[in-house]
Amino acid sequence: MDQSLPRRGLEQLLIDESPQALVVTSPEGEVWLWNRMAQETFGYSAEEALGRPLDELIGLADHADAQAALRQRALAEGEAQARAAMRRHQDGRLLYVDVFKRVVREHGGPRQDPDGEGVRCFVSSFRDVTAQRVARDAQWIGQRYRNLLESVPDAIVVVNDSGRIVLFNSQAERLFGRRREQVIGASIEALLPARYRHAHIGHRTRYHGAPQMRNMGAGLELYGLRGGDGADGDGDGGEEFPVEISLSPLDTEEGRFVMSAIRDITERKRFERELQEKNAALLVANQAKDRFLATMSHELRTPLNAIIGFTGILLMRLGGELTGEQERQLGIVKSSAEHLLSLINDLLDVARIQAGMVQLNPEAVDVGALLREVHASLMPLAQAKALAFELALPPQPLVLQVDRRAMRQILINLSNNAIKFTERGAVRLVLKQAGGATRVEVCDTGVGISEADQQKLFGAFTQVGDPRRRPEGTGMGLHLSARLAELLGARIEVSSRAGEGSCFTLLFQGPAAT
Repeated sequence: MDQSLPRRGLEQLLIDESPQALVVTSPEGEVWLWNRMAQETFGYSAEEALGRPLDELIGLADHADAQAALRQRALAEGEAQARAAMRRHQDGRLLYVDVFKRVVREHGGPRQDPDGEGVRCFVSSFRDVTAQRVARDAQWIGQRYRNLLESVPDAIVVVNDSGRIVLFNSQAERLFGRRREQVIGASIEALLPARYRHAHIGHRTRYHGAPQMRNMGAGLELYGLRGGDGADGDGDGGEEFPVEISLSPLDTEEGRFVMSAIRDITERKRFERELQEKNAALLVANQAKDRFLATMSHELRTPLNAIIGFTGILLMRLGGELTGEQERQLGIVKSSAEHLLSLINDLLDVARIQAGMVQLNPEAVDVGALLREVHASLMPLAQAKALAFELALPPQPLVLQVDRRAMRQILINLSNNAIKFTERGAVRLVLKQAGGATRVEVCDTGVGISEADQQKLFGAFTQVGDPRRRPEGTGMGLHLSARLAELLGARIEVSSRAGEGSCFTLLFQGPAAT
């Protein structure tokens, strides 16, 4: 029986069974032939590769100059080779290959023709030497850095410029639950859950193109894979955990490497999650409290107004004569009810602000006219304490587009405080424009405020100074005023020295309309 093969069949057998990847390309670089070892090496089937540019399939943009130089040498000399050149697998992994490229010319064409005239095709063979290159890099890096990196507290992983692991310290073994021998030579993506691997190849390639120091915690949110298969496949079989990394490029005579320091941040993430959940729960509870207070305005105020009203009727003796003791006791009731109503009003106002239930109605407000109203309404308080109550207004009206009620409440609070905390001298209200801003100043010659107390002035329920000398109050006036000022787009500034008086300024940036 004739055991010989037809010549055509023998040629195809030699091509298919070649131990090296064989690729034939047109003069323009399109694939004409793609053998079985080419598919095993680069991942593309012959059907996927034929007719496509070879550089598009396996080339690297940042190695384009080296690829072009190899082609030019082949054209000039008839053949050329490159050791451990870098090429790309279909899945994005980088490979080291020894390349041999030969030019096939038309019959009778010159062997040396750098212009490419008479070229029939290019025949290229590729031998995957990734394992040998990684072994060499691992040995070189290990000799120089392993002892040093074994002593650091972080997991350290070093990869070469193809993204293959060449150093894996003991901390990394404990962190990822894999032995050094399992991962040396694998792509760094083997340490990630499968769903992150493809995207990470792109991130890593871009980083290698422009490497720079990256501090711990900067950049992408990453997850590691503890256990797993330790290979380049898609199988996981491990436990995911969040990590943060730092990156440090290492440029050496043997090429570029990247060192990663890796930390497990599972506990920190858990703490942050619990804190966020607690903050969310507190926010919901606080909002519910604010909504409750804001909607209870009528229910809380109505009985107090009734108590104050009927107490006032009795004190006016409309229901008959009172003894001195009865009058004194009713006065206490009325005073206490008014104080409680004031506290409730302040609480409800703050609650409405925090609940976002304050409706502002901006309008053109003559600030000078508003100050005259405040001055007139508080004049009896100042006169009762024998204080001078002064008002200084500019000759021309100053008009602001603000909510009149909110601004009046701020000015009442500031002026009332100034009178309350001043025992002798004067309280002065001043309206002026300065430095492109509109300023309303409420100044007094009272007890003043220490620098330490000034830091606490605008807190809720805060009263400063000597507790034995404080006038009665809720401690909410300045807090409420500051919140209202924020809603108006303004702020309150304070200037004071203990024993020398205080000056509170309601400041609106930008000039008023005159």
